[in-house]
Amino acid sequence: MSPPRRTLYPAAAPAWMVGGSRRRILDLGSGTGAFAQLLADDGHEVFCIDRDVDAVAAISGRLGTRLHVAGQVESLPYLSCHFDVVTASQNLHRFAPGLALSEIARVLRPGGHLAVAYNTRDDTVPWVRRLTALVQQSDPLAMRGDYGVESLTDVTESPYFSDLVRRDFRNWVPITRKGLVSMVERRPSTAQLDTASRHALLAEVAALYDSIARAPDPLLLPYRASCWRARVDHTGLVLDEDDLDVVQIQL
Repeated sequence: MSPPRRTLYPAAAPAWMVGGSRRRILDLGSGTGAFAQLLADDGHEVFCIDRDVDAVAAISGRLGTRLHVAGQVESLPYLSCHFDVVTASQNLHRFAPGLALSEIARVLRPGGHLAVAYNTRDDTVPWVRRLTALVQQSDPLAMRGDYGVESLTDVTESPYFSDLVRRDFRNWVPITRKGLVSMVERRPSTAQLDTASRHALLAEVAALYDSIARAPDPLLLPYRASCWRARVDHTGLVLDEDDLDVVQIQL
C-alpha cells in the first residue's frame, strides 16, 4: 500500500495528467484552487478561471500569483494557442460541451492536450462496499464510482480532440470516525430522511467504523482518481494568423 496522502489526488495523478515539466496550464473551474495548488507545487505556471469572483480572489492569495480571472469556460478570455495543457478536475460535466470544447481547443497550443480527472471512493475494498450498501439504502445512485465519466463521451465525439487515454490511481485518505459520520450526514439524501431513519443510518456508519478501525490510528478511506488526456486537433478550428503570435500576459 502506498503511504496515505491527505489530498484527494496522489502525486502521480497530476504529474501524469500534465505529462512534463514546467508547463503553462489553464485550470478550469478552479474553485478554491486546491487542484491548481498541486500543479503549482510541481513547478508549473498555472492560470485559473472560475465564475465565482470571491473564489478567484482567494486563489491569488493561495498561489501567490495574479494569473487568475473570473469568467466563463464557454468564452475563455485568452489568446489562441496560449496554453500547453488545460485541466478540469471534478467539473467537466458542468460546462456546455458544444461551446466549452471548442474554446478549450482554441487556447491550446498545437500538440497540447486537455487533462480531466474525476475522484471517486474505491468500492473494491470490502469495508467501503459495506459503507456503499448502507448509503444506497436511502440513495440507490450514491457511490456508484462513475461520477462525471459521461462527460468524456463528449470529448471522444468532439472533432477538436483525439487520442483519448485513461489511467487510474489509488489514493488512501485518513478519515476519523467523526469525519466518516459527517461525510454521510452531509449527503442530501441523508438530510431528507426522517429523524429516526437518519439517526439509525448514522449509528450504523459509526458502528462500521468501530468494527474496522484500529485506534488510535484513523481509518484509511480509499479513493480512485480516474484521469484522461486528449490531444488537441486544430484542423476543425479556424485560427487567425494573429492568434499564432502569442505573448504572455498577466491578468
